[in-house]
Amino acid sequence: MRGFGLLQHAGDHQSYSAGQVIFKEGQSGDVMYVVIDGEVSVTVEGRPIDYLKAGSVLGEMALVDDRPRSATATAATDCKLVLINHERFATLVQQFPDFAIQVMNTMSFRLRRLLDEEIKRQRLEEELAIGRQIQLSLLPARFPEIRGWEFAAVYRAARQVGGDLYDFITSSDDPGHVSIVIADVTGKGIPAALFMAFSRTIIRAESRTGRSPAALLQQVNQFILQDIHYRLFLSAFYAMLESDSGRLVYANGGHDRPLWRHAGSGEIETLSAAGLLLGVFQNVRLEEREITVAPGDLLIFYTDGVTEARNASGELFGEERLRETIAAAPASNAGELVDAVVTAVEDFTDATPQIDDFTLVVVKRHESP
Repeated sequence: MRGFGLLQHAGDHQSYSAGQVIFKEGQSGDVMYVVIDGEVSVTVEGRPIDYLKAGSVLGEMALVDDRPRSATATAATDCKLVLINHERFATLVQQFPDFAIQVMNTMSFRLRRLLDEEIKRQRLEEELAIGRQIQLSLLPARFPEIRGWEFAAVYRAARQVGGDLYDFITSSDDPGHVSIVIADVTGKGIPAALFMAFSRTIIRAESRTGRSPAALLQQVNQFILQDIHYRLFLSAFYAMLESDSGRLVYANGGHDRPLWRHAGSGEIETLSAAGLLLGVFQNVRLEEREITVAPGDLLIFYTDGVTEARNASGELFGEERLRETIAAAPASNAGELVDAVVTAVEDFTDATPQIDDFTLVVVKRHESP
């Protein structure tokens, strides 16, 4: 930089220790800096965007337009900077026109980079919005209509796209039978969403084979191990319901255990079955169990986004609160219980941002007429 030698011997030097913040994003600023010695890291929202060495300029945008700092500057090493206010900047521009040109070049480069990043961000937002629409289209468009039964569900992704899945699989050849699926991909965002779409496809394909729940999930496990090389795993609960008898046969591949609220006693029972996450081990063994759902009973399936919702203190909503909510809800229909749980979680978390995908499915067998 022309004039750099003069700046080295000028006053108004400021020394910073490694790790010390020079200025923060969003702060007002009326000075710019020139690095005389050492190195400075520049970040935006915690993401590194620049690494400056001796002779580099920083903070010039706030000096020129009097707007808040657009980035955070931190001393990467012990360093020395010279501070330049409006008056001194004007003097340097008059004495060293090349100095002004370099500052303008720096500003132009950084503005062009910010513009490029904004264009990329907008494109990503558009692609994510399309991805969300596609993902939502993979969820059931309507609930099964089976006499004597009611189905309800809610799905909320923590990001624009997520890794939760629920499904109702029916067949025109046997309308009295429905398979109920709820699953959760480890991880979040686009990789989890793609894995979810893959998992839904193979589960639906395997459901046509007539395999039992345990055999079906074992086959899904094999497909994941064979075809997915990215280290993501799937927890899944798969159940086959016979609507006439209320017989429910199920298996659990490492998923949160559903709850069964008995109409007669009000007892809430856990649908337990041994099983590991899918996509981890070859030849995984899954236990298969069955129950009979009586008239008035409720089945509650959920992902860990429900029980692991946190409040501002970091406390988990937890299974106990979920059980208390289910026990207290009148639940004259499945939709009312879904609403009761959603409200309870929202009241508990208040304004705390959602950090995990949230899925809840409720099935109710109506009382006999």
